[in-house]
Amino acid sequence: MTEFLIGRGHDGPARVGVYRMGSTKVQTPFLVGPPSTESIIGYATLGRNDSPTGGPMILAVPSPIHDSKSFISGAREDDSILLPSFPAVSFLGAEAAELMLENQLRFIDGIQDRVDPSRLIVRIPRQLTPGKLTSMLAEFSSLGVRAASVLFDGWLGPHDYSALTDRTMLPIDWLAIALGRISPSSIPFLFYLGFDVFDLGYAAESASKGVRLWNLSEESITGGILPRTCSCTACADHSDLRELDREKLHAMLLGHNLNIYQSILSESIQSLRLGRLRWLVESMVHSSPAATSLLRKTNKSLFSFLEEFTPTSGQTNLSLIGPESYNSPTVKRFRDCLASRYTPPEHKKLVLLLPCSARKPYSESKSHQRFIKTIERAIGAARSSVAETILTSPLGVIPRELERLYPAAYYDIPVTGDWDTEETEIAAEALVTHLRKFAEPAVVVAHVSGGYLDVVKSAEDRVSQTIVYTTDQHSPSSFDSLQSLQNTLNDMREVLSLKGSPPALFEDTLRATADYQFGPGAGEALVPDGAKLGGKLYRMVVCRVDKEQTCAFISDRGSLSLTLEGGRRLIPLQRYWVRFEGRKLEGGSIFAVGINEADSGIRPGDEVIVLNNQDELIAVGRSEMSGREMCDFKKGQAVSVRHKVM
Repeated sequence: MTEFLIGRGHDGPARVGVYRMGSTKVQTPFLVGPPSTESIIGYATLGRNDSPTGGPMILAVPSPIHDSKSFISGAREDDSILLPSFPAVSFLGAEAAELMLENQLRFIDGIQDRVDPSRLIVRIPRQLTPGKLTSMLAEFSSLGVRAASVLFDGWLGPHDYSALTDRTMLPIDWLAIALGRISPSSIPFLFYLGFDVFDLGYAAESASKGVRLWNLSEESITGGILPRTCSCTACADHSDLRELDREKLHAMLLGHNLNIYQSILSESIQSLRLGRLRWLVESMVHSSPAATSLLRKTNKSLFSFLEEFTPTSGQTNLSLIGPESYNSPTVKRFRDCLASRYTPPEHKKLVLLLPCSARKPYSESKSHQRFIKTIERAIGAARSSVAETILTSPLGVIPRELERLYPAAYYDIPVTGDWDTEETEIAAEALVTHLRKFAEPAVVVAHVSGGYLDVVKSAEDRVSQTIVYTTDQHSPSSFDSLQSLQNTLNDMREVLSLKGSPPALFEDTLRATADYQFGPGAGEALVPDGAKLGGKLYRMVVCRVDKEQTCAFISDRGSLSLTLEGGRRLIPLQRYWVRFEGRKLEGGSIFAVGINEADSGIRPGDEVIVLNNQDELIAVGRSEMSGREMCDFKKGQAVSVRHKVM
C-alpha cells in the first residue's frame, strides 16, 4: 500500500510529510528523476527502460497502450505508477483532456484486480474547467487514488499558471507532483504552492547540453568564458572545467546540478520551519520578470487557496520587501479582516492619523512616545476620545488598539520615504474604508508628511469628515510639528467638546482584538460592560466577568487566549468551532481522526472552541490546521488543547 501522511507545520499550502511506498518511508518534499541522477526516488517508463531495480520508483505508463496488464506486470509492489497520457494533449483542447482522464479511469478498471489504487498517480491535463476537473477527481478519489501530477513547461507563462490552478483543485490529502521543466529557482515557489515532489529532468537535460545550473541562473561551460568557482562535491576537484572531456564534464555537471536542487530544496524546508518560506519565495522571484509576474498573479487570483493555509499568528519577523508583499496572504487578510471586523468605540470623536515607526509596537518607539505625550499635554484624560490610527505600507491602517496584533507588531519594510503608486492607493483605500466607520461630525487630524501625506490627500475626496493638517511638510516628530499638533488638539477639545473620562485603552484593546480574532460581537461577549481588567498591555491583561476569567490578552502574540468560560460565551456566534466525535476529551491534543466537522473559517494558529457530539463545550485551544484539513485528514494533530472540561 502507498500512503501520504502530512506532518505538522504551515507556511501557506507548503507542507512536509511522509510518502510510504510499501515498506519504504520517504520524507516529503523530495526529488524524482532518472536513476542516473541518484535522486531519492527514481523515475522511469515501463517498457522503455530496463526493469526497475533498487529502491521504489515512480514508473510511467506509456501512451497509447492497449494491454495494460502486461505493462503493469513489470512494476514491483513498492513502485508507484503514473497513469498514461495522450501525446500533445495540451494542444488538443478540453475535449481531449476529458478523454485523457476517462482513459485513465478505464486503465484503472483494467488493472484494479492486480494493483492497489493508492499506488496510482493521475496525470492532470490542461484545458479542463474547474467544475469538470473537480468532478473527475472525485471519481479517482472514490477508487482510492491519492496522488496526482501536473506538467510545467518552465516558461512561467499561461500554461504554468494553469498548472498552478490545477494544483489548487486537488484534494488536500493527495500527494502533488510537479513534472516537466522545473528550474532550481522555481522550487521554493512550487513548494510554497503545495507541491510535494519535483522533477529532476531539467538537471539531467542541462548537464547533457553542457549547462551548469545555479539557484538563480545558468552557466554554459562550453563557451569561452572562464567558469565560475564552485566548491560543491562535484566541482571541487576541477580547476578548469573546459579541460574535461565530454563524458567527465557531463558527470560533473550532473552531480553539480543535483547538488543545487538538493540545496535549494533543503533551504525551502528550513524556511518553512522558520516561518520564512514566503520571504524566500519573494526574494527569489526577482530573478526573472516572468517569475515576478506569476507570483503577483497568483497572489490575486489564487488568494483564497493561499490564505486558507496561512497561519494567523506568529512571533517571527515578517519581512515585506517589495510589491510582491502588497497582496501576500498575511497582509491582504489583515486589511480584509480590519475592514470587516473592526468597529471603532462609540466614544471616539476625533481620528488622529500618525506615521508608522521602525520599532514595533509603535507606542514603544521614541516618535510615538512623543506623539502620546503631546496628546496628553493637549487634552489630558480626553485622550480616550481620540482614535489614534497609524498609516503604514502595505498593511494600510492600524488602530492603536490593534498595534500588538500579528502581523502589525512583526512586519519590517524598506524605508525610503517614497511610496509608489500602488502602495499609496492601497493605503488610501484602507483609510477610506476605515474612516467610513466614523460619524460624519468626527474630525480627522492628519499629523503626517511625505508619502503618508500623499495617502491622506489621495483619500481626501472620498471621505465625508473634515481633515485638518498639522505638519506643513515638516517631520511629524519635529518640535514645530508637535507644537502644531498640540495647538490643533487644544482647539479640537473645544470644538468637539471632548471630555475627560477614565482610560479605556484596556477595554478598547481587548474588545477590538476579540472582534478581529472571532468576528463581530466577540468583543461584547468576552469583555462586556462591567468586566474587570487587570495587568499590563506590554505583558498580559486578564479579563474577569463576575469573578470568572473569560480571556487573557497575551502581549507577545497580540491576541486573546480563551478560558472555558470564554469559550461558552462564544458558542452563540457559531464561529471557530471544532466538533470532536466523542463526549469527553482525554489528553492535551485532538487529532484529525477524531474530527468530522469544523468551521471552514478556521486557519492554522486560530484560537478555537471544541464541542462534543452533544454540542457541549469540552475544551478550548489553538488550531494546528485549517478547518478543512481537520475534516479531510485522517492523521495529524488538529488542536493543541489549553483548557478542557474535567
